[in-house]
Amino acid sequence: MVRYSDALHIQETGINPRHEQSLLEQFPPVGQLMLEQPTVVLDKFGLIVLWYLPGAINETIQENDMMAATKMMSNHLCKSISRTAAKKEKWRTHESNFRTSEHGLTLGCINLSPGWFLQGHPAPKFHPEISATLKQDGSTICQAIRWPAVLAATALRVMHGSLYWSSLTTQLGLGLWADNNQFKDMGTCLRQWVSSFTVLAVMCNHCSPLHRDSQSLAQWFDIITSIGDYGPVQMKLPNIGIEITYNSGVMVGTSGRIVRHGVNRVNGDRVSWVWYMRDDVHKFVNVPRGDYSKYKSIIADAFCCS
Repeated sequence: MVRYSDALHIQETGINPRHEQSLLEQFPPVGQLMLEQPTVVLDKFGLIVLWYLPGAINETIQENDMMAATKMMSNHLCKSISRTAAKKEKWRTHESNFRTSEHGLTLGCINLSPGWFLQGHPAPKFHPEISATLKQDGSTICQAIRWPAVLAATALRVMHGSLYWSSLTTQLGLGLWADNNQFKDMGTCLRQWVSSFTVLAVMCNHCSPLHRDSQSLAQWFDIITSIGDYGPVQMKLPNIGIEITYNSGVMVGTSGRIVRHGVNRVNGDRVSWVWYMRDDVHKFVNVPRGDYSKYKSIIADAFCCS
């Protein structure tokens, strides 16, 4: 993983076929696998590449929390769709990457954060802000997403303990900064935000072409979840030679920067929640980036807690 990370560009999007082919030639996958059962994938040095947890989210949380909260955000989702000609640059929100719902689900892709840097507004000239959606309906949304947030945080505690603790430290530091600088709304939002992650992306009926998350870090994990009433579909992870069955209730933990990933169109309605964080916020409050998650450390941690 480390050498692969070194070969990536700073702003690695994963949507350049020629460059991706070059990476495949430099770092060919060992083989091709289709995963259907819970699996942890390691590199040859024992670094964790992927956590695959089908059925991790029970039906109650899927319907009563995630789907209900997503429907509650319909007004924000509908405003997120881009209808400009710049499809390549705005593929995450471009209308061509969404499938019309057969049951009235509002299409869209929004990001929720109690404190992040707006695009094109980096430190030190600018400071973190609450995302637009939470500025309007912060208390209601934080309450609605609390159980999925706790579930994702608990999963991260197991998957990548050091990242879990550094993220909590970051949120504490951000809260102290907000208090010292009289940003009361941010302080309130941070207290209501129960996730260890600092950002949640909510996507409805979104087709995700193969890509990387360019602003993530190689040693960090995002947690990707999917729910809904939809037909068979696989998530493709071509640079590690893996496809996974991507049924409702699935949870995937992986580095969105290292692992190129994508999901095709599906028949039915599919909602995806992706929990992630940004290094510029960690840097703002002087929290170290941390290291890769090691399988031996996970096992040792489990024995210590037993």
